[in-house]
Amino acid sequence: MAEGVAGSDTARTAKMDTNRTEGEIRVPVAEERLSVGKREVDLGEVGIRKTVTEEEQTASVTLHRDEVNVREVDTKDRPLRAGEDAFEEGTIRVQLRGEEAVVAKEAVVTGEVVVNKETVAREEQVSGTVRKQRVDVDKAYQEARSGFTAAHDERYADREFEEVEPTLRSEYETRTTRTGGTGTGGDTWEHLRQEVREGWNKARNR
Repeated sequence: MAEGVAGSDTARTAKMDTNRTEGEIRVPVAEERLSVGKREVDLGEVGIRKTVTEEEQTASVTLHRDEVNVREVDTKDRPLRAGEDAFEEGTIRVQLRGEEAVVAKEAVVTGEVVVNKETVAREEQVSGTVRKQRVDVDKAYQEARSGFTAAHDERYADREFEEVEPTLRSEYETRTTRTGGTGTGGDTWEHLRQEVREGWNKARNR
């Protein structure tokens, strides 16, 4: 991985120099954010069902009717009056009248069921997955670049990597101490030594 990166160091150097003279490079960092809207949906319906039931009711009513009372009244002996038939047989009929209960039904309103709609508001938490872009500089390239640059440093001309490694390591640890870290991405010199060495060798055509 580091060799491939270091192999294009010369081209990248030229490009970086051009960018520094002509202008700056802007790398957009984008992320997604939730945008919550509203729309009307059908929530169903409420059914109000009417049913008819039957029950027995009892009501009181006062009825009048004719009744016959027969009684005998003793009178003093008196002669027959004109028109009185004493010895004539027959049947005397007395018409009787009375009242009977008649049942009628009428519909009356005993109450009302009032149905209305109202709109209520409620807070609802909406969750969604969003993407966020992050720009990371290849640390392997950085360290290979560091070794490549060091190989062209006049201070280290005609010197081997092993000779200048203590100085390179000290400079690296000094940089990371200033930034409050333990190295690029948390790596120590032992983890990055190979990338630095490969950049050095590439610069020396090895």
